Amino acid sequence: MSPPRVVLRLSDVVKTFPGVVALKGVSLDVIEGEVHALVGENGAGKSTLIAVAAGSTLPDSGIVEIGGVPVTQPSPAAAQALGLAVVYQHRAILEDLTVAENMVVAMPSDSAPRMAGAAPWIRAKLAAIGVTIDPAARISELSAPERQLLDIAKALALKPKVLVLDEPTESLAPADADRLFEQIRAITKTGTAVVYISHRLPEIQRIADRITVLRDGETRGTMAAADVSEEQILNLIIGRSVDQAFPAKGIADGTGPPLLETHGLSGPRFHDVTVQVRPGEIVGLAGVEGNGQGQFLRALAGLLPSRGSLTLRGEVVSLSDSTRAHGSGLVFMPGDRHAEGVFHDLSVRENVSPLVLNRIAKRGIVRRAAESRVVAREIERLAIKTPSPETPVSALSGGNQQKVVFARALLAQPTVLLADEPTRGVDAGARLEIYQLLREAADSGQAVVVLSSDVIELQGLCDRVHVFSRGTVVRELAGDNITEENITGAAITATGLDSGHAAPPARAAHALRALRLRRFVAGDYLPAAVLLLLILGLGIYTSASNGRFLTAINFQGMLLLASALALISFGQLIVLLTGAIDLSVGPLSGLVVVVFSFFAAEGQSTTRLVLGVLAVIGVALAVGLINSVLVRVFGIAAVLATLATYIAIQGVSLALRPQPAGYLRASVTDTLTKSWGWIPVAFLIVCALGVGAELVLRLTRAGLQLRAVGSDDRTAHRLGARVNRTHIAAYLLCSLFAAAGGLMLASQVGVGDATVGVSYTLSSIAVVVLGGASIFGGRGSFIGALFGAVLLQEIITSTTFLNLGVAWQSFLSGGLILVGACTYSWARRRRSGVPGAEQPDWSGSASDLT
Repeated sequence: MSPPRVVLRLSDVVKTFPGVVALKGVSLDVIEGEVHALVGENGAGKSTLIAVAAGSTLPDSGIVEIGGVPVTQPSPAAAQALGLAVVYQHRAILEDLTVAENMVVAMPSDSAPRMAGAAPWIRAKLAAIGVTIDPAARISELSAPERQLLDIAKALALKPKVLVLDEPTESLAPADADRLFEQIRAITKTGTAVVYISHRLPEIQRIADRITVLRDGETRGTMAAADVSEEQILNLIIGRSVDQAFPAKGIADGTGPPLLETHGLSGPRFHDVTVQVRPGEIVGLAGVEGNGQGQFLRALAGLLPSRGSLTLRGEVVSLSDSTRAHGSGLVFMPGDRHAEGVFHDLSVRENVSPLVLNRIAKRGIVRRAAESRVVAREIERLAIKTPSPETPVSALSGGNQQKVVFARALLAQPTVLLADEPTRGVDAGARLEIYQLLREAADSGQAVVVLSSDVIELQGLCDRVHVFSRGTVVRELAGDNITEENITGAAITATGLDSGHAAPPARAAHALRALRLRRFVAGDYLPAAVLLLLILGLGIYTSASNGRFLTAINFQGMLLLASALALISFGQLIVLLTGAIDLSVGPLSGLVVVVFSFFAAEGQSTTRLVLGVLAVIGVALAVGLINSVLVRVFGIAAVLATLATYIAIQGVSLALRPQPAGYLRASVTDTLTKSWGWIPVAFLIVCALGVGAELVLRLTRAGLQLRAVGSDDRTAHRLGARVNRTHIAAYLLCSLFAAAGGLMLASQVGVGDATVGVSYTLSSIAVVVLGGASIFGGRGSFIGALFGAVLLQEIITSTTFLNLGVAWQSFLSGGLILVGACTYSWARRRRSGVPGAEQPDWSGSASDLT
């Protein structure tokens, strides 16, 4: 019998970061068809080891083999091609893409379905893990468990030889976790190996065949799961024996006056909630995900609007905003450290101290020595593993980031600590420390309200537990009644009874129509619809005020200028979709006019004209390449890099044409300005280009990758996207579109003028913002940009016919941009799931309506 085949081998892997040796010669062998658990404390090196295997982190030394093939040029795409798929603890979900787009962009190009017909394939992949989600749903519509399952479905769709699951049950209910374990067993029977990373030791022993323990960047042993107990595993992880998991429960007798009390509190997804929390108590909030307990906790912190009453020490507290709630002593500790827990670009010190700046500042100036003492004490008390307080918090492991969030909350000396998933993503040893800190806070006379999806945690930690279902408390448990069976039974039974009543068909149809409307409002085409209405409205008003507006010559001139602006804006949009910007488009279009004037002047041959077009293309490609190299190779901020290019290009243009000269021959300008009735042929071509570009953006892999990179370039890189290549292509295309816009400008001015294109930089940015593009990348529409260009040019033209001063062109354009940007931002925020934004109750989710 041949020995089992090793499908993943890491040999003597060493990786160092500034001030930290993350991996000290770690080796790991994973055999086909096994579940190999990888466990260890936060900062032990687990995530770094997996990042090395996945090609997203380059090791200092060591060898990686996938399927017996050495990885010589590590990258996520290379690892995927060899058969490695990873479901990261920090989900690889692109917020600006739909469910379908997230699934398709995660697939290699040779196996990805076409977007136009991908829905049945996507439904089948999701159904394989027991979940039904509408492929057209936006990510903001999904619950945390649905996002988790979507990430897992993406990985399984790759049909990997090795599947890495990093904390896969973190957001899953027990039933979802059970389905996941069934899927893991099914895929291991086909020969796929699963590397399972979790801090939940009962899960490890339930699912794993072998266990490897990491501590302090070194392997501490590999063993069969059946041969070791949970206590032995924990001792290996921590390096010492552990007496008990939970501290003794509190001394509160439950008869004293409440410290915190709510009466009939109602808000988004919860209603008529009345609870009491006494000094010295830890009170838990339980229930199936999405039943209102999370919204209730956030409402207590003033992060969601609510009605009803809340008293603290017998005094009414206003929950109109989080500042007032915090000032009253209600301190919130968020559960999602990535989205709202830590300031990623700041140091550990700057993350720990914000809530106590009033205590360590004098006359508005922070006393650094006092701050350092306070922070150092918290780092020591919570055993935060960091090279120094000045280390960027983003360099810490997930569990140590969670400790930083915890330290900040405790340092604020809360009257009531509102802890949302306080041990999410935290290792077993750190959990014990956090449990002890929570109990110490309660024993000191404070009160603690804990929201947790871990029923065992609630059972061992809490003095009382409120179980939520359908937005209200259905059962209160205390003392010996706080058991896993009672908590789970109360949540599931109540939910099951209510969910047994199906919505009437008419209500379901209404909910579906409302859902589609919300998706349209939150989507990329609402701005285009609004702009079209504004174009028509302004046109009707202007023509009613001045009949000369509706003339062929006026329409032709306006649409020709709009065509030039639209082309330049298309290029700006492509770069903006990547999350960057190009300030050089205006001067580049002017340089094109200048260069073209040397080749297309009166008396020049046709050959010379062709050379002029080639010269324009060459200039555009050179500028695009320079911009991309400055931004991607030298790492200069896009604003600074393209501003430098802006200045240089303008200087070249003025050097070539200090004064306007080089009149274009009539045959060239006549060709470029030819009309079909009232509509210039060039404008029709621009419209066709806009529609074609929109189809490419929505239906092709290139368009998906462009939006994926702009949505989150790190996540896109993890999914195998060619991030640098995408940025370079974007700048090259941007310059080519700017060059095409420059040729249109040349036909309008008819002479080589170095200053003609300068204003188009700001105009192009205004157009894409009007069209609904996000300046942060990932969102935008070529149709919106087209309508934006037409509207902006129509405003400029209309002010003349309405006898308004030139200043009104700026007033109207600027005001419209501000109103549009605020409106689109508000509409998207309402549906984006932004922490703290009110989320209206939906009468059914994306899953329910499919």
